[in-house]
Amino acid sequence: MLKFLTIRDFIIVSTLELDFSAGFTALTGETGAGKSILIDALQLALGARAESSVVREGANRCEVCAEFEPTPAIQDWLETAGFDAATPLLLRRTVDTLGKSRAWINGSPATATQLRELGEQLL
Repeated sequence: MLKFLTIRDFIIVSTLELDFSAGFTALTGETGAGKSILIDALQLALGARAESSVVREGANRCEVCAEFEPTPAIQDWLETAGFDAATPLLLRRTVDTLGKSRAWINGSPATATQLRELGEQLL
């Protein structure tokens, strides 16, 4: 379950923090309000291809952090892959203006492939 999403300098968003932990959440808004940007940011945190175009104009890099409540199967995957299986599960990804991407799973460096593998189980 996705609990929290933090976005910094991603496309047109300077800073955004969303708490999904309590109750039902629905994203609504007019065309162009940024709903798709939230989905794109979450996809980046889950290993989607990183491109320099996602960095907000005037910023040096963007950052997306997603916090999840891991299932026992996810915790097993983390342990098998050599990551800390702590709760909550924190995924973090940055992209700079040259398109260079860095990723972390629970504070440890990770590859985009590892994020994708984990993302397939999370969503």
